[in-house]
Formats: sequence, C-alpha cells, structure tokens
Amino acid sequence: MSLVTVVIPAYNAAATISDAIDSVLAQTLQDFEIIVSDDGSNDGTAAQVSRYRGESRIRYIKHENRGASHAKNIACRQARGEYLAFLDADDAFEPTALEKMVRKVRATNAAWCVVDVLKKIRNQSVIRTTKIPTGDLLLSILATDFITRSPFYVTSEFLAIGLYDEELSVREDWDVNIRMIHSRKLFAYVNEPLYVYTRTEDSLMTGNLRRILTCTERLLRKHHKKLADLGSKEIARIYAASMWALARQYLYDLHDWREAMRCGRESLRHDMNLYRMIHPLIHRMGAPFGTVRKTT
Repeated sequence: MSLVTVVIPAYNAAATISDAIDSVLAQTLQDFEIIVSDDGSNDGTAAQVSRYRGESRIRYIKHENRGASHAKNIACRQARGEYLAFLDADDAFEPTALEKMVRKVRATNAAWCVVDVLKKIRNQSVIRTTKIPTGDLLLSILATDFITRSPFYVTSEFLAIGLYDEELSVREDWDVNIRMIHSRKLFAYVNEPLYVYTRTEDSLMTGNLRRILTCTERLLRKHHKKLADLGSKEIARIYAASMWALARQYLYDLHDWREAMRCGRESLRHDMNLYRMIHPLIHRMGAPFGTVRKTT
C-alpha cells in the first residue's frame, strides 16, 4: 500500500512524459506509486517510461485508445493508495505538492483538494487562482467551473461518485467538480500554484471547437437540464444562459446557423428571455451593416 497513487494518463507523450514522472519522483513526500496509463500511444512513450524500469513505484499500463477519461479510470481501479492524484503527461507537480495536499485534506477532513495553477504558455508564466464564491456552491459550479484545478482526492470518495465520465473527451473535470459538490463532499483549498500546466499546440481545449461544444452540451444536459426539469427556476435560468452561450459560439465561431438555432430554442424553452427572442432578428437586420456585436 502507498499513501498516494499518482495517475498519469498518456497519449503520444514521448516528448513530455519523463518530465511529468520526474516531477513526482522529486516530491518531498515519497510515499507514493505512479501509474502511467498509456491510451494506445504509437510514438516512443513506452520507451521513455521503460527508462524507469528500476523504479518499483512506477507501473505502466497500455490499452486501446479510448480517451483520457478511460485511461484515468483504468488506473483508478488499480490504485493502491489512500489518495489519488491526477497529473497530465505534459504537466508537472511543484515539489511540495503531494505533501501539502495530503496535509490540507487531513487537517480539514476534506474529500478532495483544489489548488492554484502555474500556467506556462510559450515563454510566459501566469498564476491562476481559484476564486471561491459565496452562497450556494452548486449554483455557482453549474454557472461556471470556478475551480482552477482539483488534482487530489480521497480514493474512496472519488470511487463513490463513479469516476470520470468516459463520454466526455473534454469538460470531464467540470463534470467531476459538479458531482463532488452536488454530493456535498467538502473540498480543501491550497492557495498555492502546486500544479504546473503547460499549454501545447495540439491541446484538446485549444483544438476542435465543435468537439468542445458537443461535450459542453452533453454536460449541460446531464446536470443542468436534469435539475432544471425537476423544478429549480434558478438552475433553469443557468441552463438557459449556458445554452444561449453555446448558440452564440455556434453562430459566431463556427457559422453554423442550424446548431445555433437549435441551442437557442432550447434556451428559450427554459427561460423566455425577451432579448434572446429578438436577438436573431437583430442579427439578421444588423449583419449587412456591420452592427452585430458579440456582447450579451
């Protein structure tokens, strides 16, 4: 048994996987195991991991390509640690990350841990902090994913909510955050950039916009619509605003009128907002004269 199981999902990560593993091996807390879950890589990922064959705390699992959520779930089911820590193959942990997250969760009796992020984009580094809202956290997390990064969980608590949704290739973290908060599982917050995020050119979140919008709608229907249809007017308004935002992205970014109108109609069904009703007409009238604005 290890105190922490660090799960590293990897797909064609030969260029970065060693840095991710090294950041774990350099932790001040050394009671851990690492599971590299290879999602069907066809590059040199396996060869890079094989360089650590003398390190008994590292396990390597290779399986068919079915996405990052599937890769993480496979590792979670084989985890032997009291805690789970998730690290993407092109990211890193700050050296004291595991020690500080374990300490914080134990001190607060929390089920999971939220941390700040050091975001590296090309030659720039920016610290992103989590701004925890006041009031109803469920309404807040449905309105927007206010959690910057939640890489650390009590293993039994994470298993209890059902792991990652393998139907989501993106937005899977937001989905987990919603389920943890909806289940009333207390989180702890370490106001330090313990997670180092590196944006790559082929990142899913910077790539296929249509896939991002499709997964976002899947998440909205899974949580927001379900709760709105149970009679919550507040959640109905949040759902309507979110579907309207999708409609705008389909319209302005993808120039897809069909999907825009479909999402727009769904928005109006849950919140008959006057502006949203007349907006398509304003758009049609204003577009030839360059008067359309992207602000709401």
